[in-house]
Amino acid sequence: MTRLAAALAVLLAAAPAAAQGASGTLALSDVVGMAVQNSPGVLAAEQDIIIARQRVSEARFLELPQFSLAGSLSRMSLEYPEVLGPDFGGPFLDPAAGSSFYSMRVQAMQPLYTGGRNSNTLKMAKTAANQAQVDYETARAAAALAAKKTFYTVLYQRRLKESASYWLDRAGKLDSELHKSPLEKLEAGMLLSSLSDRLARAGEGLDAAHAELLKIISREPDFPAEPSGDFSPQPVSVPVSRCLVTAMESRPEMKAELYKAQMDDIAVNMAMVRRNPTIYLGASYDLSSYKLTSLTRDAERSSGWLASIGILFPLSYDIWTQVQQRRAQQRQGELQRAALQDDIRFDIMTAYREAVSRQEEAGRLGKELQEMEAGYEKAASSERPSMDELRALCSLCRLEKRYLDAVYGQLMARVRLEWAQGRDLDS
Repeated sequence: MTRLAAALAVLLAAAPAAAQGASGTLALSDVVGMAVQNSPGVLAAEQDIIIARQRVSEARFLELPQFSLAGSLSRMSLEYPEVLGPDFGGPFLDPAAGSSFYSMRVQAMQPLYTGGRNSNTLKMAKTAANQAQVDYETARAAAALAAKKTFYTVLYQRRLKESASYWLDRAGKLDSELHKSPLEKLEAGMLLSSLSDRLARAGEGLDAAHAELLKIISREPDFPAEPSGDFSPQPVSVPVSRCLVTAMESRPEMKAELYKAQMDDIAVNMAMVRRNPTIYLGASYDLSSYKLTSLTRDAERSSGWLASIGILFPLSYDIWTQVQQRRAQQRQGELQRAALQDDIRFDIMTAYREAVSRQEEAGRLGKELQEMEAGYEKAASSERPSMDELRALCSLCRLEKRYLDAVYGQLMARVRLEWAQGRDLDS
């Protein structure tokens, strides 16, 4: 069995253990879960949901009677009677009755008809709450996308490092067995230097990817667990037409645009109902006295109640200008939704084509690598060590690098396709 086939078998055997959360390892689901759980964007979106729900409750309160309880104390030295302002209930003050005046008022105000303002406000609040939920789903999708990309980048850089280390070790052993001319020594040194550089770059890439992963999952640099998974092509078996349909149903941005369309409709209605009258029913009960103790004595206090109904007809110059603005904004929303649909189709088609293309490329290169490596091992075992063998070994290293690049590209394209359709391909 070639080295590549053995490595793939080990990875496949280790994948179930990793998926079950084996000690010291992180499966893809673990990384995505921690990234979503600790994402600042997701946490902020959760608070937006709480705010939106409270605004729905506030909108419901507009339909309820509004109560108020007021009290006032007035000290006076007047030559003539006066009337207090409306903020103090507007009582009549007689200077001959005393130098102090006490009053208490209970008032209730019930909107009977608001021309549709309160009902539209409630609809707007409910739609905004749905919008907040969709924004939360969008933030989760963005956090999951970043986690998946970084997870596979770590696996990719690790495989690059393992590959470079393996071939450099074999090249070093082979170089020590060769009898070389001065020019061959120079060539061999350049080949080994190239492999060393490849190993160094892979190590730097692995460190950077691992640091980015710890940042995404909000863990300290000494966090013990390491990402573990199957670094091999994951075929895309669903047709592209199904991905497009799924995107229109599941993509959070599409849901957000639908709620924006509802909000635009409500905004147009709210602009039009500004011309409707408002009818209120009000009632109040007052107690007043020139002595504080007299408030509890019927004979020494004055009291009264009133109930009134009022109607207000708005006369504003900007009613129709507001309606035209809201209708223009509604049309803008329709254009934005059409543009979003085109963008989603483009994202899906691009990711799908790349995933399929890279999948075929990885399959072809993987087969070539196995055949070339088997041929190399057979030829190397039957001939004396030579520079040709060292050159062939370096060529195998480059071929494996191309294979790993193809696998990484296929996995990244698949991740982008899952994000573009708004749902994992396996679900």
